Amino acid sequence: MRNPLTAAPILAGLLAGFATPAWAEPSVVATIKPLHSLVAAVMKGVAEPTLLIPGTTSPHTFTLKPSDARKLEEAGVVFWIGPDLETALEHPLETLAAKATVETMMTAPGITRRGFADGDDHDHGHDAEDKEEDGHKEADEHGHNHGAHDPHIWLDPSNAGAMVSVIASTLSAAMPAHADTFAANAAETIAALSRLDEEVTATLEPVWFKPYLTFHDSLGHFEARYGLAKGEAISVNPEIKPGAKRIAELREEIEEDGFVCVFIEPQFDPSIAEVIVEGSDAKIATLDPLGSALEDGPGMYPALIRGIARTLHDCLAD
Repeated sequence: MRNPLTAAPILAGLLAGFATPAWAEPSVVATIKPLHSLVAAVMKGVAEPTLLIPGTTSPHTFTLKPSDARKLEEAGVVFWIGPDLETALEHPLETLAAKATVETMMTAPGITRRGFADGDDHDHGHDAEDKEEDGHKEADEHGHNHGAHDPHIWLDPSNAGAMVSVIASTLSAAMPAHADTFAANAAETIAALSRLDEEVTATLEPVWFKPYLTFHDSLGHFEARYGLAKGEAISVNPEIKPGAKRIAELREEIEEDGFVCVFIEPQFDPSIAEVIVEGSDAKIATLDPLGSALEDGPGMYPALIRGIARTLHDCLAD
């Protein structure tokens, strides 16, 4: 069994010896399932993009394996969210940028960004003045580094629309023969996202004011979009379990503030949530911001957003 290899050295090794590529139809890679779905929607009728990180794997902890490095090595275009989400890909993609187009969605034009500490902290793409110096990250109390902005940008359908525009433009430059198809697919997808946004607003209308807790701060973009009454996250860093003092505080908050639900994620241990709600009327439900159980492809993204809205509604409405 081969051990996972450090990202930068293996990619550099695999890229060594390759001359300037001459792809007529470049391979397209997208890192996570929701982004892959948006790329697949734009590429419909032309080709299928390759998914790099399976839905069962957290992009926060993803480690580049030799098979993953080969996918990147063969790519002509790569779409990713950015180093605050797919941390292990930062250096490999810097290397890859010498021979392929690498699009970072986190800083794409039209993207609304929000700070972790303040849900009203919104910046817009390249027009915003960053609150952080290049390369600087804020550390939480556990020493876990986050960027200044929440990277789960796909959970706001308006951000998804902005990403679709960037995806279509990037693919048209890489494969100009299919530019008309990409433009038509993008227009169709953006219209569908607008309808989805209206549907989700209606779904959440009866419950938007009901308070709840989440495992960690991954739904901020969704919550800000629809004005939901989320409380604090159970853990700032999903890889570190909260201590006894924090658990006691959360149990007290559930009783005092009337939290209706505690939402967990399938990638993380649910036992902490079970301890927190024990003895209270709060329920536990699962929200998956990555859509790990959903089928890959163009329909995955709308199914993800629709499913999150329905799960929130069903738990909070009871």
